[in-house]
Amino acid sequence: MSNKPTSAGVKQRPSPYPRPTNPGQLKKPPITVVASRLNKQPASLGISTPPPVEHVPVNDLVQAARKAFSDRDFVSALQLLTGALNVAPKDINLLDSRAACCEKLGRFNDALTDAKTMIQLYPQSPKAYLRAGKILRQQQNYKSCTRIYVAGAERCEKVGKEYETLARLAKDMTATMEGLAKKEARILDPVERLPYELIVMVFDSLTFAQRLSCMGVCKKWSSYLGSIKRFWLTIDLTKPAPSPVAYQKYLPLVVKAETNNRITNKTVLSLIKYTPPKRLRLGCAPQVTGALFSQLIRMKRAAALEQLSLRMNAKIYDQELSLFWSATPNLRCLDLHDSAGVSDAAVISLLARCPLLEELDISECRITEACLMIQSPGQGPLVHLKKLVFGRSLSAFAREGVEALVAKFPNLETLDIRTLHPRGIQALESLGQLNKLKHLYTEAIDTPSDDSTALVVAKWVEGIPDLESLQLTYCKGVSDEVMRMIVLGHEPQHPHATRRGWSHSLKMLNLSYSTYLTNEGLLLMATNPMPQLHSVILNCCGWLDESGLCQMLAGSGAELCLFECARNGTISNNLMEQLATSCPKIEVVNVSSSQVTGLGVMALVNKRGTELRYLNLDGCQNVSADAIERARAVVGDGSRVSFLFPRSYR
Repeated sequence: MSNKPTSAGVKQRPSPYPRPTNPGQLKKPPITVVASRLNKQPASLGISTPPPVEHVPVNDLVQAARKAFSDRDFVSALQLLTGALNVAPKDINLLDSRAACCEKLGRFNDALTDAKTMIQLYPQSPKAYLRAGKILRQQQNYKSCTRIYVAGAERCEKVGKEYETLARLAKDMTATMEGLAKKEARILDPVERLPYELIVMVFDSLTFAQRLSCMGVCKKWSSYLGSIKRFWLTIDLTKPAPSPVAYQKYLPLVVKAETNNRITNKTVLSLIKYTPPKRLRLGCAPQVTGALFSQLIRMKRAAALEQLSLRMNAKIYDQELSLFWSATPNLRCLDLHDSAGVSDAAVISLLARCPLLEELDISECRITEACLMIQSPGQGPLVHLKKLVFGRSLSAFAREGVEALVAKFPNLETLDIRTLHPRGIQALESLGQLNKLKHLYTEAIDTPSDDSTALVVAKWVEGIPDLESLQLTYCKGVSDEVMRMIVLGHEPQHPHATRRGWSHSLKMLNLSYSTYLTNEGLLLMATNPMPQLHSVILNCCGWLDESGLCQMLAGSGAELCLFECARNGTISNNLMEQLATSCPKIEVVNVSSSQVTGLGVMALVNKRGTELRYLNLDGCQNVSADAIERARAVVGDGSRVSFLFPRSYR
């Protein structure tokens, strides 16, 4: 091109680059000479260049660069384009041409820098994204290339051939990457690579909650797990509870009341679609309603049910439950603890239609003694029931109600009536007829006198031969005479009795808050050893002192694993030393608010070491912080030694 006037009628397109105003400048040395001087490039390209030559037109530099590029002299073309960019640094065509030169020279990082500059300056130009994508493809960075193409297809104006090319490349690269991802997933998927038997063993070792998480991995895993029917025989949505340890073997079960509001009818129905479940454990799920039981019957998922657990729920009522019991003849375990909608009608229907029940928990439901006294026509005793958790603290149960309980469940082995509020301890006298009873747990029973409690316990000892667990907490009538009944099994006026109470079978004894129990009662345990005694709990028994406790441990502590005697100010280091010598299997000790010092603590800890699972020293003001640290170091776990004290302690 030149600045000479053109022929008439023909208009010359103006040049996008600045041109000299003086025609005499065209008589300067040739462009090749100027190009030879451009031996430096910008620092980003790794080539140094002198300041741009102002007397050389940019358009001429571009033409020379194009000729050098066509002659495959990419180095000269790069130098010329760099000189042109010093004059017009934001020109997209120059940036694109220099990126092409760097690409030909194998300098992909420099080319990508120019392409990113183009995208930053012209975010709606397809040319910038095409150049950047091409460079990334040559670098084999296909993920970034796909992202660049897709971003360009979304940002650029949807007109022109360049945009059509960009949209086509974005679509093709997206499809290619999805195919590679699926192929890679198939290669790494253990369900496809491992043998079927091994996969079943892996999933079988998981908990139900972990299997639910696995179902969310992909549709293939979901269908695979759904095809294994035995995985869905147990629907367990309860909070995971730690497995009971040895010292909790004979204690009453304590379930944490942690509500789970995410469990609804829809959640349960989506899990039972694979196969009829045998065990349905929902835990504390207050959002579940009675309509769930109607839907289970409609879907034919109730007939195989053997275990149902739904605690602390106020949205299930008698009508839905009565219909549900008729569809579950094989029900064996039922837990409806603290379900306010369950009343006498639902319990009466349950006992009439589910004769195979083995475990039943209807404590704190809206029930009275009438649910046991009313009997359906042709209904006999439930001989299969082994465990019963029963009672409501707001309702008083008379002697007739307890007698009906004994007649209806003659083969009970575990009876937990801690929530039962009897009308005096005389109402529980008929429990002595349960000759197969092993575990009896009661709490806060009103007693008119010590003699009445001793007479009732004598009836129990006479009728129940092999009791293993006995809890009589908050019972004011527990005294030395009651302890005599437990250990010896006869009153003083019967010296020729041959049976020795429960001393041969008792494994757990909890007489906490017994205000009339003294050292004389403990002396009976010392002179009449109880060889199987496993747990002793004597918290807040005000008349007991250290000497009686030491004698009891010496006589009956050979198998003792748990010992609790909290809030007893007479306990000192002597008791801790007695525990260390007389109780070789001790695991849990609670002597909070006592006079124990660091010497007594270390005597026990050094003897038991890591086998000591829990030591409660809360409120023991004579124990120093250094002794606590040493004890925790010997035990191996700081949480096993509890040491809390009031603010007044220094």
